[in-house]
Amino acid sequence: MKICMYCPIFPPAIGGPSTQAFNLCKALVAKGKTPFVITYGKNFSMKEDDGFKVYTFRLQYTYTPIDKVLRWFIFPFYIVYMLKKERSEILHCHSVSVLTFISAFVAKIMGIPRVLKFAGDWVWETLSTNKLQAKNFEEIYKKSLTARFMTWIEKMGLNLFDKIWVVSEFRRGNIKSLLGSDDKVIIINNCLLLKGGGARTWKKDDPVIVVSANRFIPHKRLAFMVQLFAEMNISNSHLTLIGGGDPKEIEIVKEAIKKFKVEDKIEILGILPIEEVYERFSKASFYISTSIEEGFPNVFIEAMHYGLPVIATDEGGSKELVLDKETGYMFVPANHQRVLEAMRRLATDIPLRTQMSTKAFERSKLFNLEYKVGEFITMYNNLLSE
Repeated sequence: MKICMYCPIFPPAIGGPSTQAFNLCKALVAKGKTPFVITYGKNFSMKEDDGFKVYTFRLQYTYTPIDKVLRWFIFPFYIVYMLKKERSEILHCHSVSVLTFISAFVAKIMGIPRVLKFAGDWVWETLSTNKLQAKNFEEIYKKSLTARFMTWIEKMGLNLFDKIWVVSEFRRGNIKSLLGSDDKVIIINNCLLLKGGGARTWKKDDPVIVVSANRFIPHKRLAFMVQLFAEMNISNSHLTLIGGGDPKEIEIVKEAIKKFKVEDKIEILGILPIEEVYERFSKASFYISTSIEEGFPNVFIEAMHYGLPVIATDEGGSKELVLDKETGYMFVPANHQRVLEAMRRLATDIPLRTQMSTKAFERSKLFNLEYKVGEFITMYNNLLSE
């Protein structure tokens, strides 16, 4: 079985889609399948590591705004060439974008079955990142002429796929809101090849290390996280922020660090290799996310696998992953006091933190890709037999 994995984000780039796609490719290879990856890079290239090929499609040509138009023109020819060259039997796209829809259109013409991972709404993520204010994805669809046009494109693009893989019940509702039906939907929670990790114990004198790994974009609300950490006001505490993203957003976070006078207690580490991320998790006390919305975050699974209780907003698919008051705490985005109380409690109540650590680690085992890869293979087989 030859599967083309179209993954705009793929290692060494970090992020949920990158982690999930890489793990899935490794798991499929272990089951005798043949995935190959198309991702983005500085140049056209190919490398073969971990038992599968990774091709990069060049994004930049003139280093001007015209590059976006050039990509839309060049990519259809590139994807036709790659699908033919590798004799792909299935196209599996791992994120929603204009190039995703182009690849699906090409594959449909070629008679290749198509599956899309829908972990995040394209309209919501694009426009909320640019600070168009809305309570949820349903509201943002009608927020402006741009939003209405993008919603129309998203609906057209989704209809090009035979199956839409969603990671949570929340995303099933997202698809039904867009298409009026969830007939194409298959739910498979995000899952990873989990190694190492374990439940944790702490001593009374151990430092309280709060950790978070995110893209630096507005709806992650990292400046708000800095404010919460400062207000937590626990001695011998530290906040570690991992990830890259919008330089403007990084500067906003740095300004918040100065404003709340916690320069000596917060470090911004940028993008780290996954081994270093896990090393940081293994030394932390708990994980926090202040994002307005998440689909079904891989990073929560990883944090729980390293025995970290998770504090997160009770929006999107997060509540299907984190069990409130068992493996962490959930709070509505506007409830400042609720999250602050949760942070202080996990920082000071070591027996509670230890109890939650054990439950978090045990829950993470439910999302081990080693045992769930069969669900993907079944999905592919069903596509080929239809």
